[in-house]
Amino acid sequence: MTATFPEVLVPQAITAGAFDADDADVRNNLGLLGLLDVYSRDGSYRLTVSLEPVDPDRQPSLWALEVEMEVCADGKVARRAGQQLEYSGSTPGSHLRKLLASGELHGYLLQGTAAAA
Repeated sequence: MTATFPEVLVPQAITAGAFDADDADVRNNLGLLGLLDVYSRDGSYRLTVSLEPVDPDRQPSLWALEVEMEVCADGKVARRAGQQLEYSGSTPGSHLRKLLASGELHGYLLQGTAAAA
């Protein structure tokens, strides 16, 4: 499952509208960590996304994006890490919700996949 995760599973589920940003549980931890946790509309998948500064000692503007998707039926988990994005603000979890709602999260995943190829 890990082999198809970045290329197929998450982008396919996100573009198909499987996840509703309004249903996402969002956490903002002192502006140093943002978390988004949401189940797909049909309950088949659980998507967890984290955003944390690449260098927390400096004024954070470059953040590391990590994505984890669980297939609820069998408990298998796929992870995707290594993508970075620019962000300035104190609510990174809320920013993740906006990325999911606008479809931009899918774009970051595609960029990361292209960079890895």
